[in-house]
Amino acid sequence: MSSVGGWVLLLDEHGGLRSSVPATARAHLPRIQTELTRFTAANQLSALTVSMPGESVAIRPVVTAGRARGFLAIGRAEPLDPIERSLVDTATYLMAEDLRRTDESRQAVRNDRRAVLQLMLDGDIVRARRTAATLRVPVPDGPMRVALLGVPRNHGAELLETAEEDQALRRIVTLSAELRPGRVAILLPEAEGDTRTLEAILRRVPHGRGAVSDSTDAAELPAAWARVRSVFRAALDDPGRLYEARDVTDAGLLRHLDGPDARAWAEATLAGLRALDKGSKVDFVQTLRTFLANNGRADASASALDIHRHTLRYRMSQLATALDRDLDDPTVRAELWIALQLVHE
Repeated sequence: MSSVGGWVLLLDEHGGLRSSVPATARAHLPRIQTELTRFTAANQLSALTVSMPGESVAIRPVVTAGRARGFLAIGRAEPLDPIERSLVDTATYLMAEDLRRTDESRQAVRNDRRAVLQLMLDGDIVRARRTAATLRVPVPDGPMRVALLGVPRNHGAELLETAEEDQALRRIVTLSAELRPGRVAILLPEAEGDTRTLEAILRRVPHGRGAVSDSTDAAELPAAWARVRSVFRAALDDPGRLYEARDVTDAGLLRHLDGPDARAWAEATLAGLRALDKGSKVDFVQTLRTFLANNGRADASASALDIHRHTLRYRMSQLATALDRDLDDPTVRAELWIALQLVHE
């Protein structure tokens, strides 16, 4: 970027510094990080120009799959002319393409891991290990734990990347995979501090919660996995909380309702929610879950969702219409809570 002069900062998607040219340009980092909130607040993915004392600063998001994966900030005394803007746009595009190719390669590896993990959780251990050997997917051996970590789906990519990049997990043979957006299963060997590692991951992502099994051998994985899923469904939305699936009281009543009839009832009860949630940028499932977890208290729910109470009120009116239920009725809220646990693990 030397052709446009001035200084350049390359930031990651969270605003962390990756590179600065010249090195003294890092002095501008706090101000640029403050400006990045304008991208997240308005879900803006286009270029932004801001004025700083004696300088014009152009900020370009590096976008792949509709998501800002990083930012390029360029500052100098005069604004960029059309040719220079074109050069910057080209550089940003090339960085996005490089990320896209890296993502495609990473996704192929993730698909392999998910296939092996699913075989393990299904109890097909022999085929799982053969497949793992063919695909070169490391699989834990000996006593192990299985965990299910979850976040609202709009934070699903963050949860998966946090689990994949956790240094403690990378030091041991761990098998992790995204089952669906916002749900990550992890198979890890029993070791000192293993549950603390999972708790640390949950604390680094918004609204993270999870459940983990006791130590088990490979042959007992399907039963351990069923227990973990049951506890996860029944557990309260307590951010950062990791529930241990060792006590039947963790799963409570819902452990005894995990049958086809109960699930059919839950699906029918939440049919309107599914229709409302489908294709919407708003995570109505998480909105309803948070509202119910806060006993219908609007201020507490809005605060937990980090939205204005008027925004919450509008969402709840949409939910009430879609579900055709009175959400002020505590009996209705109890039924909806149970239905959510049964079909939205």
